[in-house]
Amino acid sequence: MINKLLTLFFFGCVCIVCQGCTYRAWYEGFQESARQECYKIENQTERQQCIDKVDGVTYDQYKKAREDSIH
Repeated sequence: MINKLLTLFFFGCVCIVCQGCTYRAWYEGFQESARQECYKIENQTERQQCIDKVDGVTYDQYKKAREDSIH
């Protein structure tokens, strides 16, 4: 019984610690998907503008703006 509780506690701690990494990974995944869509644009100038727009907001900037809009 104690082993099961310790395992559950450990798993819970790991989930809490990894939660921030997960949000960052999701953001970067969405950013990469958007970047791939930019590469489909044939016009080089428009493609570069699209990529610049995608790369223009870092995860930390996104996180701060998101937190500001919630509060």
